[in-house]
Amino acid sequence: MISLTLYREYWEGIARRVDGISGALAVTIDKSMGDKIKALPKGSTTLFILPPGAEGAGNVDRFVEKNMCVVFLMAKYDPQRKSAFELLEETQPVIERVKGIMIADQAAGCPVMRIDVSSIDTMPETELYGTFAGWSLAFNIKSA
Repeated sequence: MISLTLYREYWEGIARRVDGISGALAVTIDKSMGDKIKALPKGSTTLFILPPGAEGAGNVDRFVEKNMCVVFLMAKYDPQRKSAFELLEETQPVIERVKGIMIADQAAGCPVMRIDVSSIDTMPETELYGTFAGWSLAFNIKSA
C-alpha cells in the first residue's frame, strides 16, 4: 500500500506547482469533513485528496498492489453568477496541467507516481456540497 504521508505530500506539492490551485486538502467521507469543505472561500480551487484503496496481485515471490486513487479538483462558486459548465471550462486547463505533471513525474522516476497511464480517467463533477464543481481524476498506482 502506498504511504499516505508521501501521497498527501505529493499532492500538496502539485498544488504549489500549478497556477490556478489554491491548495490541497486531504479528505475523508464524514460529516465534519463536509463542514470543513463547505467553509472554503468562494473562488478557491482545491485539490481534494482521498486516501487510496489497494488491491493485491502477484504471488509470494512477486507481490504488488494496485492502489486505486481519486483526487478532485474542485472550485467553489456562486451559481447565481456562474454556471457549473462555465466553471468546468475554466478548470479544465488546470486538470490537464495536473495530468501532464503526473505523467512527467512518472517518467522522471518519481517514487510516488508509478501510474498505470491507461487507467487515468477524468470526469466532470458538479454540485459537490451544493456549490463546488470541477473534475475527478481517477488512476491506479502500483506499489511493491
